[in-house]
Amino acid sequence: MASYKKTFKHTLAAKKELNHVKQKLANTDHSFNSLYTLKNDIKVLDKLIGGRSLNPIHVQQKILDFISKTDLIINIVSIEDVHVFADKEFLIYSNQIEIEGTYEALIKLLYETEKNFKDSRVVSSEFYSKKNYRTNKQTLYLKIILQNYEKAK
Repeated sequence: MASYKKTFKHTLAAKKELNHVKQKLANTDHSFNSLYTLKNDIKVLDKLIGGRSLNPIHVQQKILDFISKTDLIINIVSIEDVHVFADKEFLIYSNQIEIEGTYEALIKLLYETEKNFKDSRVVSSEFYSKKNYRTNKQTLYLKIILQNYEKAK
């Protein structure tokens, strides 16, 4: 009993502590690997979201050029000035354009813009109509908001 209290008890406690530390060390190695993987994923996403820092005015001109090159019968009613929002990580540029046309032409334009326009992303679209009381006709409009991002410096 005396030898157990003097030697074996401490040896077993040290062995238990050693196993516990080894387990924590293995978890730490796994955490470093996970952290490295997450950092690489964040870098890839940053490049995708904010990698291309085009001048916002050029993006707006490219939007107009893209829309005008379609063979659809539509009218551009208005285009707002570029709206800039900044946070700690990104600068967000928003472009808003309002277009008039038939439902088929507007929906095709929206589809083509989402699918093929790579310099900015469609984040919102809204169809609405207005009635002209003089001619007693309904006119259909499409408002599209496009955004592109730039990594803050």
